[in-house]
Amino acid sequence: MYSEEIGGRIKEIRLAHGLSQRELGQRLNTSTGHISWLEAGKAMPGGELLLQLYREFAVDINWLLTGNEPEVLPRESDNDVRQLVDHYCRIDVQGREIIRILASYAGRSAV
Repeated sequence: MYSEEIGGRIKEIRLAHGLSQRELGQRLNTSTGHISWLEAGKAMPGGELLLQLYREFAVDINWLLTGNEPEVLPRESDNDVRQLVDHYCRIDVQGREIIRILASYAGRSAV
């Protein structure tokens, strides 16, 4: 039963992006047959596929697996933004790159 619900959410993601099962399979580096099985609830997504869904579509993995809507965080105040910029300026190059990567994923989901 749970796998059918997860499959329905995978299908929802696919349709929301206007993709065929074949196109989704290509984006997630898996076969069309695997996508079909996932959507039908005959298979469960593994860790690598979950990671690909997150990377490609900024999918909230908790929502995908449980159906629970992600928490909406309160909007930041100007002070919060200043603190974030201050922290960003203090971190090393590797930390900044991680933030850029995360921000690019967040930007994809906002489109």
